[in-house]
Amino acid sequence: MKIKGHTQYNYNTIVSNQVKYPVFRGARDINLKYIYENRLRLLPQRMRLKVTNVVENNGDIFEPLKDIHLRTYAPLLECKTLGKAQNMFFEFRDVLPAYIAIQHKSPNVKKIMESTSLEELSLILLKERWGKLKTIDEIAKDLGLKSRSALAWIMDKIRIPDFGRNYHKLLSATDENLNREIAQKTKDFNAAHRGIVVSRNRELSQKYKELNRLISQIAWDRLPHIKAAFSEVSARTNGKERFAVFWHENPEYAKEFAQMKKTVAAEFRKQRKAE
Repeated sequence: MKIKGHTQYNYNTIVSNQVKYPVFRGARDINLKYIYENRLRLLPQRMRLKVTNVVENNGDIFEPLKDIHLRTYAPLLECKTLGKAQNMFFEFRDVLPAYIAIQHKSPNVKKIMESTSLEELSLILLKERWGKLKTIDEIAKDLGLKSRSALAWIMDKIRIPDFGRNYHKLLSATDENLNREIAQKTKDFNAAHRGIVVSRNRELSQKYKELNRLISQIAWDRLPHIKAAFSEVSARTNGKERFAVFWHENPEYAKEFAQMKKTVAAEFRKQRKAE
């Protein structure tokens, strides 16, 4: 991608090839505002509406997505019948009663029937998966099954809707307990591998110093009237002080230059995402 006002440049030529360093992905920066602006399409419809309402009306105070989900689907845990759950939550309207959908009593179905009836199974699965956010592995274990694949087949047969891997990642990414755990892992690694950490930080510092220099140069080249004004100051001011004198005498130019650097930086970020 060619950045306007400069020659061909690839953002990743500076920020790639970093020192290998484990990343404990808790995505602590993935709060509701980030999800609202970048990942809203990955949420179930009801949760898209909830997150939109929270972000647009609660300022910058955001709770974890997981907490909002659990609060939203808490009424599901009080439902006594599948019909009640379907009346309350339209997203479950296509769920079938297990005793109707499952005619063949396979070994896995018989194992489930040891702990719950088929008349109750559909509602139980909805409560465990959506109301409590249990994983399919956890639910399978609770029902006495040895593998998640057996339960996944049954859930598909009953038409239990699932929210997908991406949504589950977002739920985990905004979970405060998980983030604290990840922060501790990172702290422990840093303490045990100080040499690697110092080397990595020095390398990144140099790479971003070069990137910042390039951003400033591109911004400077896009403002010929400021360059011309600076040349006049340079003609009567020697040494490094000429920049300080120039910005002091022309504060409006300082603001314009700063804004242009932000614009160029945004273009680089957009390029990085595209690549």
